[in-house]
Amino acid sequence: MNRFIFLFLLFVFSALSVNAEVVNDEFMEKHLKTIDIKKPILNTKYNYESVERIPIKLKISKKITTKKDGVYDEMPLVFFVKEDVKYKGKVILKKNDVVTANVETFLTRGMNGIPGAIIVDDFVIKGISPKKVKGTYIKRGLNLSLLVFPIKWALTPIPGAGSLTNFIVGGNAVISKRHTVTIYYYPEWAEF
Repeated sequence: MNRFIFLFLLFVFSALSVNAEVVNDEFMEKHLKTIDIKKPILNTKYNYESVERIPIKLKISKKITTKKDGVYDEMPLVFFVKEDVKYKGKVILKKNDVVTANVETFLTRGMNGIPGAIIVDDFVIKGISPKKVKGTYIKRGLNLSLLVFPIKWALTPIPGAGSLTNFIVGGNAVISKRHTVTIYYYPEWAEF
C-alpha cells in the first residue's frame, strides 16, 4: 500500500512540476523596441586559434600582509621582473624592470579557521598594452577550516561546545619577496 501511495505522489508532483505557462512581459517588450541595440565589435585581427602566452615572473618590492592593517583595497604595489622575458628571440622585459599593480581586494582572516586572502590585479608593464596582459594573483593564508569544521560538527550535540571552535582563526595572507607572482603576456591579442 505504501508503494502505491508513494508512486501516486511521485506522479502528481512530477505532473505539477512540468506544467508551466509562458508569461510575456508586455512592458519590457514595448520598451525594448525603442532601444537601439548595436552589434558587438568583432575583433577580426586576433587569431582565435592561437593560445600562445609568455609567462612573466615577478617579485614584490615590499612585503604585504593582511595582518593589522598591512594592506588595503586599491593599494598600489611595485613588482620587479625576476628574469628576462623573451619573445621570438627578442628581450621584451629585462630583469628588474618595474611592473605596477593594485590590490583588487583583500579578506582578513576569520573564525573557524577561515584564512585571509590578497587578490592582486591591474598589472601595468611599460611597453606592453594592458589588454595583452592577463593574470590575477591570489594569495591565501593557512586554511584550518577543513580541520575545524569536523570538530565543530562533532561537538555540536553538546550545548555550547561547538562554539568553542569559533576562537580558532585562519592564517594571514602574506606576499613577500620570496614569492613568485606569475602573470601572462599574450602577444597575438589585438588592441582595439
